[in-house]
Amino acid sequence: MPTAKHNTLFDKKQTKPISKPIINAVSLDAKTPIPIEHHGSAFNTRKGRRYIPFLEPLDNFAQLLLEAKLLSPTHMACINSKTQYSIGEGWYLKNIDADESFTTWATAVNKKGQNLNDILRNIFDNIYTAGNAYVEIIRGKIGNSKFVKVYVNSFLDCRLSMPQDSDISTSIFKSPEFRKRGVWNMGKDEFVEIPLYTGSSIGEQWYKDEKGNEHTIIHLKNEVGGYDYYGMPSSVSSLPQQILEYKAARYNIDNFDNNLAIGGVIVLQGNLTPEEADKLGSKIVQQHAGDGKRGRYVILTSESGIENSKIMPFEKQRDGDFIEFDKRIEEKIISANNWDAFLAGIHKQSSLGSGGSAYIRSIFSIKNATVIQPMQAYVIEKFIKPLIRICDGWMSTKWLKHEFGIKPVTPISFLGDIDVNAIVTKDEGRRVVGLTPYDGVEGKSFIKQQNKNSTDQPAITNQ
Repeated sequence: MPTAKHNTLFDKKQTKPISKPIINAVSLDAKTPIPIEHHGSAFNTRKGRRYIPFLEPLDNFAQLLLEAKLLSPTHMACINSKTQYSIGEGWYLKNIDADESFTTWATAVNKKGQNLNDILRNIFDNIYTAGNAYVEIIRGKIGNSKFVKVYVNSFLDCRLSMPQDSDISTSIFKSPEFRKRGVWNMGKDEFVEIPLYTGSSIGEQWYKDEKGNEHTIIHLKNEVGGYDYYGMPSSVSSLPQQILEYKAARYNIDNFDNNLAIGGVIVLQGNLTPEEADKLGSKIVQQHAGDGKRGRYVILTSESGIENSKIMPFEKQRDGDFIEFDKRIEEKIISANNWDAFLAGIHKQSSLGSGGSAYIRSIFSIKNATVIQPMQAYVIEKFIKPLIRICDGWMSTKWLKHEFGIKPVTPISFLGDIDVNAIVTKDEGRRVVGLTPYDGVEGKSFIKQQNKNSTDQPAITNQ
């Protein structure tokens, strides 16, 4: 178990050390990469304001999560597919067909030209990747016209402020300096402190910039028991496997770079200078391994006699072990994501024909009910509703009366389960094959008639 680490903070005069550890700032250790301890220290800034590190002591856990995602193809496939299913076909209004004013506003919600669906997609991706999403909302005026803009900040750039008496963080520190490893002490102009949106009209605070625009941040997170301030992605338990998947690929690249040869140790027994040993060793390697790239060889010398010199090749790896190892890594990453290989686009030969479309839909139905729909409901409740409340209060719109939803998508069509002959008339069928349609009632009947006394649809008798 890693031991608790405490940083000592100093007052403005740097004369009196003060130790103020807080709970839930945990440390990351190479031997135990999963955050399991809940002790640490808040970091401070030159403004005298302190913030909570994502993980101490280097506060670089957010970068580690992003790097693991980018380097693990299985993890990347899981996050991308979960994000795609979560955004589906985008937002829609359940209670009415359309609201032109809201649709117009949602078409471009910021100066980047992003629409509301782009914002939702970024939120889902951030939560699945790092367990946190920081959505900045800006309200302001241009002449007499009021506006509300929405941005999703990078989770690399945001940290929670030190909790006050209520043990609740009230603001977010935003700065690109957080991307630097071990940067705990920033200058007064290197970050901005933006209040968190609470939804309460009493004591609500906004950060006002030099242009007079007001800023607040909505913090969305994947709650994890025992880790109160930040969220954690569900996939964090497979972080070692995500790193191992990259390491295995890196090993194979290195193997190919060395011409699939492992190399060995060349022992030169004789009184040789280092220059003579290198020259003779290189000649032996050239004769032993041939032209082109070859495995790395270690050249050693001694004075015991040249007649005892020998070449000892390294033991080669067993490919079967690595193939099996890679399968186990893949399974653990998918399982930690609470996902399925088929939905992630990882098709296994043994499962392609298992149950047909009905089998695939049953998998999607389970994951849709346990992963996608809960996340959609969370984002609608914690982001869309507060956002609309801000818009109504600032721009005098009336959008809060609408009921919002996200249109789902399914990975497979139902058409494969439909008997075409039971829904196509004889005339329609004859036109398809280039024959002349029938005249009268015969052509309007279906090609395949339903048996009234079939077991699927029993005949109804009068009592």
